[in-house]
Amino acid sequence: MDRPIEKAVRLTVTDQASQTQADREAWRACTPEERLDAVEALRLQAGKFLYEYPTRLRRLLTVT
Repeated sequence: MDRPIEKAVRLTVTDQASQTQADREAWRACTPEERLDAVEALRLQAGKFLYEYPTRLRRLLTVT
């Protein structure tokens, strides 16, 4: 027979110092390639949100 689904909400409260430490440990556990992939994904998301055009690094040329 089917059992009813129990719905529960769990609230976890942490302070900023412990969250910062947990974030640092998570980043340190990643390989350098995983870190670069994460930064690239964030850069692409930010470019779409901020600039509303395909994100690419800008090339600037200064002629003097």
